[in-house]
Parts: sequence; C-alpha cells; structure tokens
Amino acid sequence: MKPRVLIVGMGETGSHLASRLCGNWEVTVVDRDAEAIEGRALSGCHHHVGDGTSALVLRRAGGEGVNTLVATTGDDETNVEVLRVARELGTENLYASMRSAEFEDHYRELGAQVVDRHLSCSALLESRIEGRTVATNIGLGEGEIMEVQVLANSSVIGQRLADLSPRRWLVGAVYRDGDLIVPHGDTVIQEGDRVLIIGEPEILSSIATHIGAGESEFPLHYGTKVVALGTAGLGGLLGEAQHLLSSSAASHFEVIAAPGTSLDPEIRTCCDESGFSLTFVNAESAGPLGLAAEATRRDVGILLLPPEPLSLWSRIGLARSSTVRLVDLFSAPVLVARGTFPYERIVLTLAELPWSAAAAQLAIDLVRMMGGHLTLAVVHQPELVVGAQLRQEIDDTRRVAERLASMYHLSIQVEELEGNPIDVLVRRSEDCDLVVLPYKRRRRSSLTRPDVAQNLIHRVRCSALVMPHD
Repeated sequence: MKPRVLIVGMGETGSHLASRLCGNWEVTVVDRDAEAIEGRALSGCHHHVGDGTSALVLRRAGGEGVNTLVATTGDDETNVEVLRVARELGTENLYASMRSAEFEDHYRELGAQVVDRHLSCSALLESRIEGRTVATNIGLGEGEIMEVQVLANSSVIGQRLADLSPRRWLVGAVYRDGDLIVPHGDTVIQEGDRVLIIGEPEILSSIATHIGAGESEFPLHYGTKVVALGTAGLGGLLGEAQHLLSSSAASHFEVIAAPGTSLDPEIRTCCDESGFSLTFVNAESAGPLGLAAEATRRDVGILLLPPEPLSLWSRIGLARSSTVRLVDLFSAPVLVARGTFPYERIVLTLAELPWSAAAAQLAIDLVRMMGGHLTLAVVHQPELVVGAQLRQEIDDTRRVAERLASMYHLSIQVEELEGNPIDVLVRRSEDCDLVVLPYKRRRRSSLTRPDVAQNLIHRVRCSALVMPHD
C-alpha cells in the first residue's frame, strides 16, 4: 500500500510535485480553482476542488487519514492557515513552499519544514555562475553540502585528502569519469574531479573555492583564528597578528593564557580600535604545554609564537627547544613572529629530506593572497658529506615545488646555494621578510647531524612560518 500525501495548491509547484510523487505515493491534490484542477489534472492522482483552509474540505479530501501534507498555494498566509488546520486534524508531517522569510517563524511554530523559493533559486543561480552545486534540499538545506569541480589550477590536484587537513568539513564523494569514488585519506584529487564536500555552512563556500578554483583562502583549510599562547610578549606579537587578520582570510584573534591570568586592557583597546575581534581564554592548565593542549581543541588557523633563544644543547643537536615541542602538537602553521611584515619577500627553504609539499603550498597561498615575490632556496651540501643520491633527491623535490607553482601560473625564483644549510639560510634570511620552513615533527638529531629546521626556526633574522608534517 502506497503512503498518502495531500498537496494543497495546484499551481506550477504543486502540479510538478504531484507529478514527481504519484509513482510512489497515493497523491490527492486540492485547489479552489476548478479550472486549475482541470487544466493540470494528472493521471494516477486524485483531485478535489475546494478551499484548503477549510477543515471540512480537507476532511472530504482525506485529510484525516493522511500523515503528510504539502502547502503550495503561492501565498504564505494561506499556506500557514492550511498547515494549522491540517495540524488540528492530526497530520504529522507538514511541508510548505515559502515565498517570504517574514513567515518563517509562523511555519516553525507549526513544526513545518519549508523550502525558501528565493533561497533555492539564488543557490541554483550561484551554482551555475560559480561552477558548483549547492544542495538546498538535502540535510539542513543551509548550504552545508556542495559539489565543486576541480579546475586545472586548483591547489588540491595531486594531493591526498589527508593532506588537506579537513577539520570543519570533509569530502563525502568524488566523481571521476562517470564513476563514483568513495573517498579515504589516501584518495588523490585529480583535475576534472567533481568533489562533494560537507561542512559548516559559514566556511564551506570558501573551502569550495579553495578546492575548485584554487583561489587562496589561507588559512581557512586549517582554521579561522590567529591564536597566541600566553600574555608574555603579547604586545610584540600584536602588530603581526593584525597584519595577518587584515591580509588573510583569518577572522579572529584569540589569546589563550594560564588560569587566573587577565588581559592587558591596552591590548583589547588596540584590537577594538583596529576593528579586529578578540577572545581571551583561560586554559585549564598552566605552562606552555597546558596552553598548547587548550589550543589544539580550538579552531587554530595560525599559531603565533614569540622568538625564543636557542640553547647550546639544542643548537648542537643534543636537545629539543620548547618551541619545537609546541610545534610538534599542531597540524596548523606556526608563525615565529619577528615583526618583519608585510611579507613582500618570501623564501621557501629546501635543505633536508623528507620535505613536505604542504610547505610549498603554504608559501604559494601566501603570495597569491598577499602579493610579494617567492624564492625557493635550495641548499646543496658537498657530495662527500651527504652523497650523490641525496643531492639528486633534493633536485627531484625542487622540481615538485616548481611544478606546483606553475599550476598557479606563479613565478618562483630558484636559488641554488652551497654549504652548511643552517649558516647559508641564516645569512639568506637577512634579505627577506618571511622564511617558510617545512618541519618534520619529532625529528631526531645528533651532535654530528643537528636538526636544520630547529636551528632555522630560532636563528633566522626574519619571521619564520613553520609547516609541521609527519
């Protein structure tokens, strides 16, 4: 036996809906206009002439025995009255086509589910213009589900889904050459893929842009906030935080401090005057690791740290600094801020392996969003020290970075440097505004082979943006 549905309103929407449902439902259509009923009569549907706001009419149309009713009269006031009468008759599932958002509360009070005609139409037009599909009739219907095509210059081509570090969104399906691919972390995105993404509506449009058109939305694929740990030295970080908020897609500045700590009123006043949103949070535990533990539970797009002197033991590879121990805990970029903004001269380093293409993507996103000039500094050590194979692997990795930049039609200057990578890159940093450093978490170092990235994080002369990787 088919489920029964009553549709009140035999206009364009009502007649099309009845046509779609009549195969699997027992459909009864009600309209006060006999000509509308006669002109759009559908085979397989029941038709009843009468005023759908009348309880008597709905009863005669079978309204007392139906548990689903749809109001599509074209007038919100009439729709609401139809639904009110249907609710009194015991109809459980109520739906309506809404023309004006002014009536949304009235529909909600009746427990009805509505389709906003204007929202649906605008979403469809947006999907045609932007080259993406926005689902307004699936899930919540609030734009939390989108389908986007991966274009030739997209940043995600060739990347595994796991490398995209999704936090407030995920990929639900990939359509490729007419086939459905159920995605997992190792699924690699290709040009021309249609990707179904699901996530929080307020960020999903930006994520769709990042995946599809390749427009830089840094740092939204990590998080929305610039986050600082502790209040010590916070005044020295404020200028760089404000620069990031004004020149990137980050939308909020958050300070996480020890229990019982208060924020300097001048800091809050400065943020208010600059028009930046600021949140102050007291962590549950004190100490750098306690603050970091709190931060890992929050929406970190960029972690902001003050520079820290490097101890002798850390410099020679016998200890790890507190800064790199913090970096180990995060998947988002970490900025060691030295105030050398704006970032007009950006240097991406390639000095040791393994090397993460995520660092190259990070540098490219920054240049595309903020402008400036990108240089890839490739450091070769003597073959007698590292062997010919490592030198070849460095060259192969350089070509990966160059190809990635070319995908965005971005010019990247390559500098081939020779010598000790720490000394060479520290000197190179004197003539740039930002160094982008790939950093392998928990890398082992020794007296004969100190951690290059750890040394550079502490010793470069400009701000250092660290991209952690495993």
